[in-house]
Amino acid sequence: MKTKQHGFSLIEMMVVMVIVAMLSAGGVYGWQQWQQQQRMSITTQQIRHLLEQLRSDANWHNRDHLLTVNRTGKKWCLSSKLIDANQCLSEGRWRMLQPFADVDIGEVTAGLGFYGLRNTAWPGHITLQSAAGKWRVVLSAQGRIRVCEVIGSNKCS
Repeated sequence: MKTKQHGFSLIEMMVVMVIVAMLSAGGVYGWQQWQQQQRMSITTQQIRHLLEQLRSDANWHNRDHLLTVNRTGKKWCLSSKLIDANQCLSEGRWRMLQPFADVDIGEVTAGLGFYGLRNTAWPGHITLQSAAGKWRVVLSAQGRIRVCEVIGSNKCS
């Protein structure tokens, strides 16, 4: 007598569930990595935008904008020295509050900033770090701003 079976066996179902679990775990890990990279990218672009605003204002009004980092607990604020440290707690012109908790400023060149005379600047860099890696916003003596990823022994790619 022939009996036809319909459906899947327990072993087949278990194999499929293991494959789905492995793919899901990989997807979640990839999603978290992508989010960290996006947070780092957004933060570096916001810092670049702040530097462009400061450069433009320094050149237009012939005034100096030197950068300072104010830290309160685990939060940081990047601003011009023309802003009081107390004003750095709120949003406003010539300052940037830490947009994401996992992106931190690792290093800032002392005296980094813009001088009003002919678009000049004190060259240096701001290094950002997170689980996604290290990025650097570099400022040249001519006021050029660029962003690069730090790879290896503190060298930009």
